[in-house]
Amino acid sequence: PDGRSLDTDPPFVVSTTPPNYTTRFNGNTITIEFSEYVDHRAVEGAVFISPSVGTLKFDWSGRELHITFFEKLRLNTTYVVTIGTDAADLNNHNKMVQAYSLAFSTGDDIDHGSITGRVFSRRDTDPPLGVMVFAYRLQDQNADTLNPSVTKPDFVTQTGKNGEFALPHLSFGVYRIVAVRDEYKNLLYDPEVDDYASAPSDVSVTPADTMKSGLWLKLAREDTTAPRLIKVAATNRHHLVAEFS
Repeated sequence: PDGRSLDTDPPFVVSTTPPNYTTRFNGNTITIEFSEYVDHRAVEGAVFISPSVGTLKFDWSGRELHITFFEKLRLNTTYVVTIGTDAADLNNHNKMVQAYSLAFSTGDDIDHGSITGRVFSRRDTDPPLGVMVFAYRLQDQNADTLNPSVTKPDFVTQTGKNGEFALPHLSFGVYRIVAVRDEYKNLLYDPEVDDYASAPSDVSVTPADTMKSGLWLKLAREDTTAPRLIKVAATNRHHLVAEFS
């Protein structure tokens, strides 16, 4: 009505404080500047920090988001701040095309292991954008009893427009990768609610092989509910019709 063209440009991160790949970081506040005004609630729900730094406080100033955490950072550890693709602009709710990652370290080095791949939707009509990809570092837990329904991941990202994802700045080790369409936004897998996929095998990131690429996952829906007999009707002397749930 006002004659202006429709906003179709997705938001993106313009700058961060500290800058990407900062080492010897000892602060407790991160600032992220976006290219345009964004939906505060959508962005706050799309912020993930790995490893966890506890409760986050969000403050806004124009296009800038200030994130404050109160938990003391671990020594010689690389932290990754991810802005997922659920982050959207204010004008037309355009979502980010791909997740953004900010890496900083409390030590002298940034971890440079990475896992990349693509997630395919369960149905052709489901968009591949915004699917959560969870990475569990198996050295920190029992691999045989790991349950994504009760254990939150060590690293998190979201798929981009074509279902592609990247988990950058991983420390060397063995990871279990699970993709989840996280309907409840709780960083857990909820059976029969969330579509999910698991990589066919665990992924090892080593100094000799720092990048694992081409990991493809196809979402499915788990069915754990037994069928119930709802009713039985006689259509004639020779036939019964049984209806199940």
